[in-house]
Amino acid sequence: MEQRYTVTQTAEILGVRASVLRYWEEELELQIHRNELGHRYYTGYDIQLFLNIKELKRRGLQLRAIKKLIPQITASMS
Repeated sequence: MEQRYTVTQTAEILGVRASVLRYWEEELELQIHRNELGHRYYTGYDIQLFLNIKELKRRGLQLRAIKKLIPQITASMS
């Protein structure tokens, strides 16, 4: 079974606040998994996606521009 990470664990790995992850999820319309209780959990794939998003933010892209790039980012990760 693939490793699952909580919001807190993922935020620590990425070096961002948990609220940032939730904001990015909402603004970019990302499909994040939820467990039986409805709590978010993240996979290694999700973390890699967030690392790509974080890098694009660091380079100065706004979420609006990143949202348009999500299909390309996910395609390159497959």
